[in-house]
Amino acid sequence: MTHARVFLLGLGPIGIEVGKAILTRSDMNLLGAADPMPGKVGADLGILLGMPPRGDLVVGEARELYARTQGSRGHEDVAVVCTGSRLDQVAPQLEQAVDVGLHVVSTCEELAFPWQRHAEIARSLDKRARERGVVVLGTGVNPGMVMDRLPLVITSACVRVDKVRVHRVVDAAKRRGPLRAKVGAGLSPDEFRQGVSQGRLGHVGLAESAALLASGLGLPFSGVEETIEPVIAQVDAAGVTQGRVLGVKQVAWVTHGEQPVVELVLEMYVGAEAPRDQVWVEGDPPLEVVVQGGFQGDRATVGAVLNAIPIVAASPPGLHTVATLPVVATLPVVR
Repeated sequence: MTHARVFLLGLGPIGIEVGKAILTRSDMNLLGAADPMPGKVGADLGILLGMPPRGDLVVGEARELYARTQGSRGHEDVAVVCTGSRLDQVAPQLEQAVDVGLHVVSTCEELAFPWQRHAEIARSLDKRARERGVVVLGTGVNPGMVMDRLPLVITSACVRVDKVRVHRVVDAAKRRGPLRAKVGAGLSPDEFRQGVSQGRLGHVGLAESAALLASGLGLPFSGVEETIEPVIAQVDAAGVTQGRVLGVKQVAWVTHGEQPVVELVLEMYVGAEAPRDQVWVEGDPPLEVVVQGGFQGDRATVGAVLNAIPIVAASPPGLHTVATLPVVATLPVVR
């Protein structure tokens, strides 16, 4: 069995869960983690992961991690980067990993389809990765699964596709605190709009999912249109007073000719009824698929990252998306 050696960058809520999950895999070896946050640098990684001490201290800089295997780099070595959503901010970390010969799997939402907002960075990453013989991939649950890869898998059963519509509904009250903050729960409408204009609020990656889905369907398109609006409490609910913001409704769509061919609707707010992930395909044959309750965002993100690790190590080099790599990795049997 091939053993991937993994370097973990970023020990926020998702990074912690990814680290725990790696330790359960017989085909992966966690070589260490880096996070510059006070209270994490110098801490025992095992303790931070809620496990027995490992004697492996968290470092502040990735280069300290990479130095551990300098001169003995293997083709299965992977950097898992869970440090941010914006590609222009995360790109230096991705480039550093690529330059030392590591594959990269990242939860950076804008990396899921980087040509949408950062074409120049995408071209540079692709060139770097090809020169070093490694793969760079952005993945997660959304983008990376629910509103792009899943619809693409479903449409593979169609003779013809005319339009794809996806509706994701998430009850933010059942998710961790950072997500409630990201959707603006409890803010006034004016505070919400200010946060959106400053790029602090709303879901990052919806436009990337729309572009990825359109590209995967082979549709020519010139761009993605997107709207974002607050969902306002009509009565006091779940700690949010009437008239304040429960969360967000975002819509992204792609037109071909004059008709929308991809439409993604995302509702994330406190108290959302009937959480679900729903895909409609207009075509031959027409299809509708519903995941009752929806994919649990945090756990599904961990799963998507974990299962991408063996895939990237066995794929042609370059900057990839979930539409250009195999859908499923071979998982070890857990007994």
